[in-house]
Amino acid sequence: MGYFAGIDVGGTKIYTVVINDAGTILGRAKIKVGQDTCFDTVLGLMNDCYHIAVNNASLAEDQIDAVGASAPASVDRRRGLILHAPNLEWKNVKFLAPMKATFQKPFFLDNDVNLGAFAEFHLGAGKNYHSIYAMFIGTGIGGGYIIDGKIIWGVNYTAGEVGHTVIKIGGQRCSCGNRGCLESVSAKSGMIKFMKKAVDEHGQTTLLEKLEPDWRISLGSSALRKAWKKHDLIVMQALKRSADGIGIAAANLISITGVEAIILGGGLIEELDDFYLPRIKKVMRKNTMANGAKGVGLRKARLGDDAVALGCAWFVRQPENQELLF
Repeated sequence: MGYFAGIDVGGTKIYTVVINDAGTILGRAKIKVGQDTCFDTVLGLMNDCYHIAVNNASLAEDQIDAVGASAPASVDRRRGLILHAPNLEWKNVKFLAPMKATFQKPFFLDNDVNLGAFAEFHLGAGKNYHSIYAMFIGTGIGGGYIIDGKIIWGVNYTAGEVGHTVIKIGGQRCSCGNRGCLESVSAKSGMIKFMKKAVDEHGQTTLLEKLEPDWRISLGSSALRKAWKKHDLIVMQALKRSADGIGIAAANLISITGVEAIILGGGLIEELDDFYLPRIKKVMRKNTMANGAKGVGLRKARLGDDAVALGCAWFVRQPENQELLF
C-alpha cells in the first residue's frame, strides 16, 4: 500500500491531505499563512502542515512515498521557477533546492487550479469524460484543461488561464494589467468594482451596506446570496453580468477546443449554483455556432475544499507521472 501527500498553498492558508492508493483521504491539516509570506517562511509552514496531516493519518513520515504541492501561480517546471504568485508576493522564486532539502523525497509542484482540475477529472465531476475544462470562480478566476487524464500546460506553462482571456475590448483594468479580462467582469473582484461604480457614480443603493459593511474591500459569497435572495438590484445586475461573462467564455472554450465538459467550482458557484448554472448554460448555448454546445456537459465541481490538495496527492500517485517528479 502506498501513501501520498498533497499540499495546497493559498494566499491565506495551507491545506494538506494524505491519501492511500485508492485516493481515500486518511488525514487532513490546515495552517494559516501570516503576514510574512516570504518563500522560506511559507515552506516551513508547508512542512509543519505536512507533518500534522501525516500524524492525523496515523502514519509515520517515512511511509509517505511522494509529495505533491500547488502554488497560486504559473510554474515553470523546466527551470524550477514559481513565475508569479501575486497573493504571496512571489516572483521568479527558485523552488527546487529548498523543497528537495525540506521533504527529502520525490515531489511535484504546479499551479493550484491545474491540480484542482486534475482531481475533478479523475475523482470528481469529470470522471465520465475524455476532456474537461475546469473553471474556479471566486475573488479571481482560474482554469485548468485536462485531456485523457493529462494536464495541458502549454509552451510557457500558461495554458488554462481563462480568467485572463479578453471578453471585452478596452474594458475594465484587470489585476494582470490587461483590460477586459473575464476576471475583471465575472470574478468577485470585478463585481465589486462594478457595484462600487453603481453606488458612487449613479447613486444606487445596496443591501450589502448592512449585510457586509466592508463589501468594497472583501465580499463573501454568502452575503451575495442573501442580497440576491432579497432581489437587491445592484447585486442582481452584477451577478447576471458575471454569469453572462462565464457563459461567453464557456462558449469560446467549446468553439476553440471541442471540450466534452466544463466543470464549474469555487466560492461563487458553491454558494450560488442555482443561479449561475442555468444562466451560464443558456448563454453558453446561445453563443456557440451550429449547436456546438449540444451534448457538452456543464457540471458543478464535486470535491470542494479538498480538490487542489487531493489533485496534488493523486498526481504524484500515478505511475505515468513519476518521470515528472523532482
